Amino acid sequence: MKRLILAVVVVVVAILAAAPFVTGHVMERTLAEVEGFPGTRDALELEVTEYQRGYLESRAESELLLRLPEQEPVRVTLTHRIDQMPGIDGRYATVHTTWEPTDPELRDELAEVFGDDAEFTLATALYPTGSSHSTGRIPSVERDGVDFSGADIELDTTAAGRFDYRLEGERLAVDDEAGGVETGSEMVTEGLRLIASGQVAEDGFVWDSEGRFEIDRLEIVEANGQGQVEDFILRFDSARDEDQWGFAVAYEVGEAVIEDEMFRDAEMRLAVDRLDAAAVRALVERMETLQELAARGASIEKALSDAVVAELPALMSHGPRIAIEPLRATTAEGDTEITLAAELPAGVSKGEPNPMMWMAMLSALVIEGSLEMPIALLEKSAAARGQQVGIVEEQLAPLVAQGWVNVEDGVVTTTVDFRQGNLQLNGTSANQLLNMAFGS
Repeated sequence: MKRLILAVVVVVVAILAAAPFVTGHVMERTLAEVEGFPGTRDALELEVTEYQRGYLESRAESELLLRLPEQEPVRVTLTHRIDQMPGIDGRYATVHTTWEPTDPELRDELAEVFGDDAEFTLATALYPTGSSHSTGRIPSVERDGVDFSGADIELDTTAAGRFDYRLEGERLAVDDEAGGVETGSEMVTEGLRLIASGQVAEDGFVWDSEGRFEIDRLEIVEANGQGQVEDFILRFDSARDEDQWGFAVAYEVGEAVIEDEMFRDAEMRLAVDRLDAAAVRALVERMETLQELAARGASIEKALSDAVVAELPALMSHGPRIAIEPLRATTAEGDTEITLAAELPAGVSKGEPNPMMWMAMLSALVIEGSLEMPIALLEKSAAARGQQVGIVEEQLAPLVAQGWVNVEDGVVTTTVDFRQGNLQLNGTSANQLLNMAFGS
């Protein structure tokens, strides 16, 4: 038994002693196999230019190619120090990466912004499961007209393509001493957070994702006015279901004061569903090709428009739906809420785009919506445009008489329903409005 225990101890010690050496080989092969970054649509490419393997520590250099829309590619030199000692959290190595632009002009611009001593570093813990956990920091900035606290970055990935990231900073302030800012203008933001997660698909696209961008406080001062926003949140999400894809963007505001007008508990969600995934992919790939041409000085406006028109029938083949659900806010005058949704049945858009197809789509279109708004708010808006007091009630009177809107307790409400070429407002036929609009 003692010999067995001794043998096990020797094996364990040997494995622990060899782990850094083995890690060196694994890291060298892993880095060499990396050519692009999943989910970036070839916007990032990595090439290892040097690797020096050691026992406890290895060093490497690589070149990162960053392709930005309508710009020449940016080359960045990455220096990696690989700590090959296992960690108590299960990691088998930690990669410390420092990056520096290859272009001297860009390097000087970064030094001007962040200072000569600023370091751009990222520490990445690697795990046997293929997952990783990275942490880094964007340096602070304190120069003419700009005060930035810096930001912390966290990124988690898995071998299956799942990713989660978080960026968090305390403060960003910009005033008119900064270049390009108008005289008398100033912006201050406090409590910035970007949190997102998603799944990289086999084709390199991130079809499924969700996230939010938060600002605790935003204050903007301009020569002609000022505004302040508290608790601003921008949410986004997307999902693919077989051959269909959809996305949504939502805004939330806790409280805001803009030019002495206050509103609170505001929100709006815009959702687009049932887009053809193959058409989305084809359109994105075409746009990427055109952006490469634009980076070399080519004009792409017409080609971009032609690409959208060409993919439009396929894009809408499943019957897309666009909806604002809802848009609401509370003001001093009361609560406002608006909903609106437009839906096109599947199969209407077929073949090459032509006038008959557009007419068929218009006839098949279904629109639904509702409105609830204080008359006092409408009157205030009319007064701001220089219109007389009471003009709104005067304009609403014939609509109320037709049954198209309701006015009760100072609130105007109505519903919209358009389908098969027929329009109803507040449950009452309003086709005569369509006839007037189309001149028939």
